[in-house]
Amino acid sequence: MMAVLHITLALIVAGLVVELFAAATAPLGYQDEDGFHLGADKKAAADEVHSGNPS
Repeated sequence: MMAVLHITLALIVAGLVVELFAAATAPLGYQDEDGFHLGADKKAAADEVHSGNPS
């Protein structure tokens, strides 16, 4: 019975380690309704440039 508990605990810990590693090495980008895109969001960057005082 203890072996089953230890195996279950080891699998949970291994899953958490894999999840943390995958999150740390994920590519930089963004996701929208068209899918995942690498790099900065061009629409958001364009909105930031034009949001200032036009004068």
